[in-house]
Amino acid sequence: MFGLVTTDGGLSSVFYIGGLICGLTGVGAWVYFVSAYTGRSYHRDRRYRALAVSIYVGLIGVKLTNPLYGLYVSTELQQSPYPHLVVEPQLFYWVSFSLTYTLVAISFYWLIQTFRKSSSPTVGLGALAVLSLSPVVPRAAIQALPNEILPPLILGLSFEPVGVTAFLLGVLVTVEEPFRQVEQSARSKFFEEADDATFVYDTGGKLVEMNNQAQKLQSEIGVECPTVETFEQAFRPVGDGFDSEDTFTVDIDGSTRYFEVIANRMTAGAETVGLVASVRDVTERQSRKRELELKERAMDEASVGITISDPTQEDNPLIYVNDGFVDQTGYNRAEVLGRNCRFLQGDDRDQPALDDLREAITSNEPITVELRNYRKDGEQFWNRLSVAPIYDEAGELVNHVGIQQDVTAVRESQRELQAERERFELLIESTDEYAFLVVDEDGAISTWNDGAANLFGYDDETAVGMPMGELHPAPDREAGLPDRLLQQARYAGEASDEGWRVRADGSEFYADVRYAALEGDDGDSKGYAQIVRDMTDERQQRRRTERFVEESEDVVTIVDPDGTITYASRSSDRVLGYEHEALTKKNLFDQLHPDDRTQAMEAFFNGTEDPEATFQIDCRFQSNDGAWREMELRCRNMLDDDAIDGMLLYLRDVTATKARTRRLEALFNGTFSFAGLLEPDGTVLNANDAALEFGGFDRKEIIGEPFDEASWWTHSTAVQERLRDALDTAATGEFVRYETDVRGVSGLATIDFSAKPVTNDAGEVTLLVVEGREITDQRRQRQQMAMVQRVMRHNMRNDLNKVRGWTQVLAEEVDADARAAHLDRIETILDGWEAMTEGMRQIRQLTNSSEDQWPAIDVRSVTEYLTAWNQETEFTLDVDSTVSDDQTVWIPGAVKEALEKLITIAVRRATDSDTGVTVSLSDTTDRWVEVEIFITGSGLAETDTEVLATGEETALTHAQGLDIWVVRTMIKTVGGEITAQATGTKTRVKFRVPVQQPPDADEK
Repeated sequence: MFGLVTTDGGLSSVFYIGGLICGLTGVGAWVYFVSAYTGRSYHRDRRYRALAVSIYVGLIGVKLTNPLYGLYVSTELQQSPYPHLVVEPQLFYWVSFSLTYTLVAISFYWLIQTFRKSSSPTVGLGALAVLSLSPVVPRAAIQALPNEILPPLILGLSFEPVGVTAFLLGVLVTVEEPFRQVEQSARSKFFEEADDATFVYDTGGKLVEMNNQAQKLQSEIGVECPTVETFEQAFRPVGDGFDSEDTFTVDIDGSTRYFEVIANRMTAGAETVGLVASVRDVTERQSRKRELELKERAMDEASVGITISDPTQEDNPLIYVNDGFVDQTGYNRAEVLGRNCRFLQGDDRDQPALDDLREAITSNEPITVELRNYRKDGEQFWNRLSVAPIYDEAGELVNHVGIQQDVTAVRESQRELQAERERFELLIESTDEYAFLVVDEDGAISTWNDGAANLFGYDDETAVGMPMGELHPAPDREAGLPDRLLQQARYAGEASDEGWRVRADGSEFYADVRYAALEGDDGDSKGYAQIVRDMTDERQQRRRTERFVEESEDVVTIVDPDGTITYASRSSDRVLGYEHEALTKKNLFDQLHPDDRTQAMEAFFNGTEDPEATFQIDCRFQSNDGAWREMELRCRNMLDDDAIDGMLLYLRDVTATKARTRRLEALFNGTFSFAGLLEPDGTVLNANDAALEFGGFDRKEIIGEPFDEASWWTHSTAVQERLRDALDTAATGEFVRYETDVRGVSGLATIDFSAKPVTNDAGEVTLLVVEGREITDQRRQRQQMAMVQRVMRHNMRNDLNKVRGWTQVLAEEVDADARAAHLDRIETILDGWEAMTEGMRQIRQLTNSSEDQWPAIDVRSVTEYLTAWNQETEFTLDVDSTVSDDQTVWIPGAVKEALEKLITIAVRRATDSDTGVTVSLSDTTDRWVEVEIFITGSGLAETDTEVLATGEETALTHAQGLDIWVVRTMIKTVGGEITAQATGTKTRVKFRVPVQQPPDADEK
């Protein structure tokens, strides 16, 4: 095609590449338009826009550099059959081609979706899509078919411009009107579904149209708005100069709703064709605003200084200080915001606490330090500063909050006076909140500062010389209030008034006005100073506070020091059934249950003596119907507060809460299993009675402490580590269960332990529920069964084989002496069976018994018994005890029997004559007794110590092996533990048993 215009090959390539660039640009503009038209946000998303620009610039670069590198197409100008440019697509051509037509197809898909949601047909749009994508067909044919069978005319054509031309014609001819219809339909739908009540008026002020929300609003307020005038009467003026941010209130169904009006004139060119007025319900927004104002007021009125800094800015500057900070330091907000708080240190930087403060701030750790700081006037004071980091939801540090308290014991009177003077000067200079003026003896204004001009609206020229009474409403002037206030200031030195004042435009505002008489050095009167503060917002806030008190779920009362109720909020009717007037004049203690009266009186009257007292009492309060309600009484001493002048008492009904708590506690403590509630970090929140009784301690000893450090677990480092791992796993959201040993007042026990995580709606673990079911007996029985099975499987099978063999020999033997010897062997085997049977009987009896089978014995009786036994034995038996003789230490009687049996086994089985036994007894600080047995000689083998220590063995090869098992069972039955180790001919065994309670007289 370009060959028809020029015969120059380079110029044809330039035309071709230029056309492709224009086409790519048009596709981008089209997709941008479709995204916006169909209501999608891709065209506004910075990421998509950056990606689109990057791809566009990259493809443009490839196209422009094509003559150098040939990465896009290779071109050749041919003269036959007519001059035309032969184009051979390369890699980036197909990338651009595929991307372009993919985007075009996606854009038509978006349009078709949008059209299908409206009443407009999609046939024209579908035809337009086919025309736009039609160049794909001939381009594919040229690539797939031989050039010889194709018409020569199409070889030189660029089909993309043909598609663009068809697309533009289709938009102008067939699709433009549906586009407009769909847009109008969407606008109409938006109008009807809008959240705001919308009224449309023509230029004559008559109602043309309104949406469903407007009809609903008219019905709720009972007012029709057929004209602009009726609209303004119902809501507010909408003429020139109105402020859409101002709100107004409407009472609907007994509740106050807040609304704002947004009015816009409709124009067609320069001509006004109507007015659109929208009424928006902003009640929730106003509620949030009031809540924020209350919180801000709470911070501003705090007695301590509060600062917030921004560590994301250079030098961590202050971005907020409260009134307490301003009062404490003497700096106003304008002087401190944007600065680092270190300026309070002045030049006094050599303070060790500053290093700690800097280190904590650098490491984002909370800290409290005391620093020498200096007020604006240079006065030194000791500042107890607490700084804590604040993080956002993503865990990023966003602020530092500082709380500072003046802890100086004594302030010099001269510095306090200077601070008062400077604060007064700051008050005078404040033009935003205060007006300062001076009037002469006759009441004429002589001084008028900028704050007064801003507040009252009079300039200096008008105000100076004007009677001060003109600032009062007419009724006050007629009543002589201005003269009386000046007269009072003249004789008393000061006066104050809280009431209405009048601006220059006639509007009134509520103000707090303070008067002070001015005197010269000679004592002559120089007039009067007035400080005026606009209290409109404060008065409104006060009314809100009063409303909050009345609507509170708590009953708010004020009680005299003798207990007489002087004020009760209206919520007393809802909570207690008393009209608030009926509850006043009653004595608080007459309403309390007699059983709760003593503790309530003690706390209350102690609180009246402490000006800083704040305390809580849980008691029963009699309601108007005679029922006793469980109440939580929170009291604060406000006797020194002129506005309260009494004990401020909040009564909260917790009857239902207490009932639920008691039911849960009964369920929690009613189980025989050990149960507890933990923080995710393992801190104990509560434990049931069964767990506390087992451990032998009170609930207060464990609440708030780490669970793994309770005495249940401290007997073994391995047990503690296993528990910590289990709690860490449960804190991640997994259920954990395993068997473990725990220590109680009666010794060791085996429990089936589990830790179950409890999560909130966000999937975060907020609580761990731990439970332990004692399975000591079951575990002991399992070990017994395993032992019996091994005996039956190994020893009896071997002995039966021996009996069978010796019986056969006996039958064939003819010699009488030999037959007698064989018979002795058989009898020995049978005697072993009898011994094993007796051993298993003892083990079964021990397994089914408890520690109560052995009454407690004195440790000294064990020592005396072993010493006496030593006199009768042929082996060496040494006894050593470090148990204190000052008091009697009681241990389970099983220790004595186990010692005797273990020593007997070792001596009986010894093959040498130099067997020796040493027994050492000692007590520990955690009320356990340790018995250590050191045996020399060949009496015990390594398999025996394995049975003693673990209760497991590979085989019991002789009857004495059951005796070893009996020794272990005795110690474990009384809650003890055993360790054993054999090295050559030396064996060391240690019993560890809990100290017992003294036995009663019968047991002794």
